[in-house]
Amino acid sequence: MDKNVMKVVLHVSNNDQIARMQSNINNLLKEDNTIQVNVVINGEAVTRFIKGSDLALNPKATYFLCNNSLNAHYIAQNEILTGTQVTSSGVYKLALLQKEGFLYIKV
Repeated sequence: MDKNVMKVVLHVSNNDQIARMQSNINNLLKEDNTIQVNVVINGEAVTRFIKGSDLALNPKATYFLCNNSLNAHYIAQNEILTGTQVTSSGVYKLALLQKEGFLYIKV
């Protein structure tokens, strides 16, 4: 990855933030389609990222679901949307990404 590419991590923790998350991703990529966008989802927001959901994921973004939150909401990993990844801890993933130079945005 080019060092000059902007890297952004969006943090989503409740269902009210989902539509804003999607708009944020679209707006970032409209300004610069080379931006690397990661999304970390924890808390109740993980409940929207399950199979059968009407949620449309942007293929240019990478989505990480917090396993702690999945467990808290009794969601098995085989129930999550295709195109998402599971991370053991959402807050730890946020810290790692920021350490890697991702700019943090709380949605």
